[in-house]
Amino acid sequence: MIFILGSGYAGLNAYYNIRGTEKIILSRENKFVFYTAYLRNLIKNTKYEVSLNFVRKEDVKDVDISNLEIKTDKGEYKADKIIIALGCKRPNLEYIMKRINNKNVKENICITAEDEYDDYLALQITLYSKIAGKNVRYHGNFLSYLGNKVANVVSELTQKYIKTCEEPNLIIEKCVPPEFTGLLSVNSYLGVKKNVYAIGDIIKGWPKLGELAMREGIYVGKKISGKLEGEFEPIYIHIVDTGREGIHIRSKVPWGINYQEVKVSKIRSLMKRFIEKYYIWRKGNMGFLYYL
Repeated sequence: MIFILGSGYAGLNAYYNIRGTEKIILSRENKFVFYTAYLRNLIKNTKYEVSLNFVRKEDVKDVDISNLEIKTDKGEYKADKIIIALGCKRPNLEYIMKRINNKNVKENICITAEDEYDDYLALQITLYSKIAGKNVRYHGNFLSYLGNKVANVVSELTQKYIKTCEEPNLIIEKCVPPEFTGLLSVNSYLGVKKNVYAIGDIIKGWPKLGELAMREGIYVGKKISGKLEGEFEPIYIHIVDTGREGIHIRSKVPWGINYQEVKVSKIRSLMKRFIEKYYIWRKGNMGFLYYL
C-alpha cells in the first residue's frame, strides 16, 4: 500500500498519477486550497477551495521513515511506500490578508517576506493591494533569486504600479514544517530513502511554489507507477499579475542552472485567472497545464 501524506498541490498530483497499485491519501483536511486564488480575494471574491471526498481525513502525528510507519490521530499504518507531502504553514498569511482587507486600517503598510523564496508573495500581495486602492508598499529584491534577467524585467514593470519602502512593518513569516519531520533533503529522484519520497514545500532548500509542487507530485506518481525514468528536472514557473499584464517567468537559477525566460503580455494575466478557476474545477489536478 502506498500512503500519500498531505492533500495539497504535491500530494494530490502524486495521487492522481499513481496507477496499478493501492493508494491512500491522508490529510488533516479533506479539501484542496488554491492559494493563488486565495490571494486574489484582495481585489475580488474568488473561490479558492474545493472538497475532496477521496481523501481520508486524519491528522498525521508522526512518520517513522526507517520502518515505513505512520501514526495519525485515528490509528497507525504500515506502508510499502510513503510520499511525504505535508507541506509547511505560513503562520501569519491569513492575518496579513485580513489586515490589508480591514477598511478601518489607515496606516501605511510596508510588506516583505522573511524567506527570500517567498518574495513572490509579498510582490503579488502589494500589486493586488494597489489595485484595491490600499496604501501598501513593497520591500524586496524583485525575485532576484530567479536571476538578474528576471529581476530586471520584474523591477521595471511592477514599479510602474507600486512603490517600494525601506522599513517593512508587515512581514510574511517563513514557512514552518511539521515538527516531527522538519524540512527534508531529497536526492535527484525526490527520494529521502528507499521507498520514501518528499515532495512540495517540505523539501529543504527549494522554492515553495504550487506549480513546482504539482510537477514534483506528477513525477513521483509516474515514477512509482513505472511510467517515468530519469531524474526530476526542477523548474520555477510563475506568473506575476500586475492587473494589466502578466509576467510569465521560467527559471532554473535556484538549482544552479543559468536558464531564465521572461515573457510579458495581457494574455498571460488572463491565463493566470483561467488557472485559478481550472484548478478548483479539476480539484488540484494539473493535467494539460503541465505542458504550458
